[in-house]
Order: sequence, then structure tokens, then C-alpha cells
Amino acid sequence: MLSILIPAYNYADGVRRIVAPLLAENRSDIEILVSDDSSNDEVEVMMQAQGTHAYLRYTRNVPSIGAVNNWNSLHQKAQGSYVILIHHDDFPLSETFASELIAELEKYSWPDTLILSRLTYDIAGDRIKLGICNYFRSIIGRHFPSYLFLRNVIGPPSVLVVRRDLFKGYDPALKWLVDVEAYFRFLTTQTRRVAFSHLMMATSYGLPNGISTTLRGQEKGIANTELAHLEAKYPDSRFLRHIRGTDVAGKLQSALEWPLWGTVRTISSVCNLLMPTASLSIAVSHRAHFTGSVTLKEKSVGSWIPPTF
Repeated sequence: MLSILIPAYNYADGVRRIVAPLLAENRSDIEILVSDDSSNDEVEVMMQAQGTHAYLRYTRNVPSIGAVNNWNSLHQKAQGSYVILIHHDDFPLSETFASELIAELEKYSWPDTLILSRLTYDIAGDRIKLGICNYFRSIIGRHFPSYLFLRNVIGPPSVLVVRRDLFKGYDPALKWLVDVEAYFRFLTTQTRRVAFSHLMMATSYGLPNGISTTLRGQEKGIANTELAHLEAKYPDSRFLRHIRGTDVAGKLQSALEWPLWGTVRTISSVCNLLMPTASLSIAVSHRAHFTGSVTLKEKSVGSWIPPTF
């Protein structure tokens, strides 16, 4: 069984655009869990309108338990062999997402984790961009997982499909680096079978209720505090030890990393253009999903799909 976990906070439309297509698939081998941490009743009212389904469970947290605790609560309630946590400001582009995701897991012989491709919509800038291509994500995940603390090339938790028995949840002491710490811990605890998929998850940046928006202006201070926490938690990580650039080694590391990152981004952009795997008609069919933008054009996107590791 696949458990699809949806933490909600004051964004009924976002939850609806995830839940409605999943219900339309009407699969008996999935469960949909919605945990509502909202300060109003909008999500609850919307969920009641979805009707009763054996594989749909809705919970309202009274009082609110906070974002990361809400994520962990969903993981604890899940019963599926695999779990995916989809934030309310993210959504699958496919209308048959659950069916395609299960097919991808079978295609890659049921790996420990399957990492989806990512398309990001910047609401303020009204532009779409693709994530780093899967070839580089594979190299970083396999050989340099500590680099994720500086450049999160994996993306939000919405792109991570993971075996429930192997995933130990998120660190509630963190806010800004909470996702990459979980990825790092998962990838370095023991050898993992990881696969990367072309199946696309759309993520929105700049929504009023998004974590990135609520923390805007505080990112650097929070990140530095959390990096100090992580340096103590993972003392054997040399890259993490110097990531804040507070010593000579850190400044040298930063100076060398910046042009390298620029090169990776450039090559990745070329790869995405030369090796398209899907054409997304955003202008009409998905415009409403992206909060009513009227300037989006049709985009062609793609990614490399390397072997599992």
C-alpha cells in the first residue's frame, strides 16, 4: 500500500487540488491521510465536501501542533509500505499520479526511496523553473550528501517517496533545514537503494501560508543557528563543519563551491532542454492550480534518469 500524507494549514484550495484527482483514481491500494493544523475551518469544510471514502482519513489538530510535528504525526499514522508527504502548496502534475507512482516503484524494483522530478513556480516572479537534472542529483545523493545542507538539489519532502519502515521522521528542532537533515540522515545511515524518476511534482514558491514565506527575512539567521546544531549532531561531516564560512577553510570552501555550482546549473539546464521527457501545457490546464497566473506559457521539461544506486 502507498500512503499519501497531506499536512494542511489554512489552504483549502491547495489540499483540494491534491485530494480530488487521487479520489478520482479510486484505487484500493492507497490511503490518503490529511492532518489539518489550521487556525480556521476552511480545510475541514472542504474535506467534508469530498464525501466518505474507505481510504481517505481526515484529522483536525486542536490545538495546533506545529508544522514539523504535523509531518511526523502523519508518518506515525501511515500504514502503507511506502509514504509520500505532499505539502499543501505542492501537487502532482499527473491526473493519475498514484497509478503512475506505483508503476514507477515497480519499474525500479521497489527501491528504498524514489525521488521525483521537480518543477517550481515562483508566484511573485510569475516564472517556472526546473530543478537540477537527475544525473547531478544522483551524484550528490550518492557521493556528497552533506552538500544538500548548502544546495538542496532534492527539493521539498513532496518529491520523496520512501519505505515507511526505513524513514525515521523529521527533527522538530529544525525549521529551515528540516527536510535536508532528514535526507542526509536517511542517505548516510546505511547503504540505500535510491532511484530517480521523471514523474513530476509541481511546487509553488511565495504562497502566503508557505513555510518559506513565513520565514522570509529570517532565513540566514535560522540557517546559521541550525547549522551549529547540525555540526554538533554530525561532527564527522567535514563539509558541514565549514559550511558557514567562519574560518579560513570555510571561506576557501565557499570560494571554490560557487563557480562549481554555476557550472552544474548551466550543464543541468542544457540537459533539461536536450533530453525532454514530458511537455506540460501549463497555460490552460494548470493555470488555476498556480493561483490564477495569466502570463504562463507552455513549457517543455525533461530530466535525466540515471540507474538506481
